[in-house]
Amino acid sequence: MKRERLKKWWHIITYGDSRKYIGFIAWLFLDSFVASIPSSVLMVAVYFLLAPILDSSKAYEQTPFWILAGILLLQTIAYAIVRRKSYLDICVGHVSAQQHEKLRLGDKLKTLPMGYFATHDAGELSTLLMRGYEEIENLSSSVVANGAVILIRLLIALVVLSIFNVKMTLAMFLVIPLAIPFAVISYRRVAHTSAELIAIQQQTAANVIEYAGGITTLQAYDRTGSAFAGLKDSFAKLRDDSKRQEKAGGAVSMYGRAILFSGIAIVMGFGAYLLSAGEISPFFYIMCLLAALQVYEPIMQLFVFVISMARINQCVEKLSVLKEEQALQVTGPAQTTEHSDIAFRDVHFSYDGKEEAIRGISFMIPERKFVALVGTSGSGKTTIARLLARFWDISAGEIRIGGVPITSMTQEHLLSKISMVFQDVYLFRDTIAENIRLGKPDATQEEIIAAAKAAACHDFITALPDGYDTMVGEGGSTLSGGEKQRISIARAILSDAPIVFLDEATASLDPENEVLIQRAIDELVKNKTVLVIAHRLQSVMNADEILVLDDGRIAEQGTHSELLKKGGSYAALWENQQRAGTWKLA
Repeated sequence: MKRERLKKWWHIITYGDSRKYIGFIAWLFLDSFVASIPSSVLMVAVYFLLAPILDSSKAYEQTPFWILAGILLLQTIAYAIVRRKSYLDICVGHVSAQQHEKLRLGDKLKTLPMGYFATHDAGELSTLLMRGYEEIENLSSSVVANGAVILIRLLIALVVLSIFNVKMTLAMFLVIPLAIPFAVISYRRVAHTSAELIAIQQQTAANVIEYAGGITTLQAYDRTGSAFAGLKDSFAKLRDDSKRQEKAGGAVSMYGRAILFSGIAIVMGFGAYLLSAGEISPFFYIMCLLAALQVYEPIMQLFVFVISMARINQCVEKLSVLKEEQALQVTGPAQTTEHSDIAFRDVHFSYDGKEEAIRGISFMIPERKFVALVGTSGSGKTTIARLLARFWDISAGEIRIGGVPITSMTQEHLLSKISMVFQDVYLFRDTIAENIRLGKPDATQEEIIAAAKAAACHDFITALPDGYDTMVGEGGSTLSGGEKQRISIARAILSDAPIVFLDEATASLDPENEVLIQRAIDELVKNKTVLVIAHRLQSVMNADEILVLDDGRIAEQGTHSELLKKGGSYAALWENQQRAGTWKLA
């Protein structure tokens, strides 16, 4: 189990490319090795300076210093070359690898059922993909690579010093095992608080997104102050949790570093004893004092790495969970179809795995026919449309398009068969042209304009300062509801899919534009298989068949006139809407 977990951890921090990452480490080690040459040259220079003092028979010679100066010159040139390569690999290489990994996760997200996004809000996902990968980048480019370099340097120091005097070497490394327990305790304390800190980071991000997105509603009800107070509380909790984590790990790690600092005193005292006993030379004693700083400083840096590791492991764990989320699977060999008839066969579905939202529904929509779904709120109309697009997988039964089960189609092929126009339109923070082009990524400007004209939005677009290049606010906040709806219809017209799903597409339109849009919709649905969710029954009077839903079941079905003659729930809905049409404000 631990081996499998370590394997997943390694896969994530190396962005799924271990071979390239090992190359990063190799270049970083070479960089560290070249960078350490001056300190080694300095120690040799000290030897040549002290040798005449320790042995009066020796005279000062300039040649060794010229050689050492030449080595430093070569080191400068080599360092410039190696540093450039390591910098590009670590910075540019990691950013590129991180980008590819984020794109892979993006591909992963689009294969997940909508149920995943119902339980994971935007704040959580944005924190995970942005801040989580920043932590991973820190680990990948610094902690692991530098940790490996430090351990190798310590091993070299241990071997080299042991050749001259084992006792002095043991004295130098004595304090290291004494400091390790503090590193372990620090790691455990930080790990214990990291999950809570990440949770509050995600909650704070979600609160910021919610506050910014709902600012209009908050202002309308004069609730900006109280809402901001809640956001302020989130920031305060984030600050307190961050301080608590720093105290939990930082205080303990400082004890470990204090022990390492005491190692210098131990080396100095024990070295003086060995020097007086004649077991070491004054030169070796001086070298050990200089080496002590070189040995303990990297280990102190490891304490910082340990705290970082504890934080990063939480990010790695959450990213692992996301990677292991079960995607929508294609059962058997992927199939395609050229037809657009729709069949629901004894379909059952539950959002929570307990209470069914759809209870054994069966119906057929022949190719190029117009079928409407009507019923009270919560009856299952929108759920049926979502299941058709396979936003969720059904619990039992089967859904077919053109005789092919939708579970046997790739998501790309399935969605290429369906154009959707929702009542609540979402536009991306991009140009109007690009928002329309979502319906057909390779569409020309002429095709976009033609679709906009068909959707009766060309005139208002060209009246904008930048026309089709006008930037749209996030969610379409800079446009009216009717304008957004018409752009979504233009998007669907451009898509030209054989199946059209409409969720009360004219709900946000004023009477003047409604006539134009109805004509655009007539053009959109011509020779298409059409499924409409209708709230206003007058808009579906001409449907080939109307399905009346009630509590996840089909209560009635037939044409408008047939359902009125039955005098059932549809007739009652019709009568209620007719009375509502005469309502006036008293």
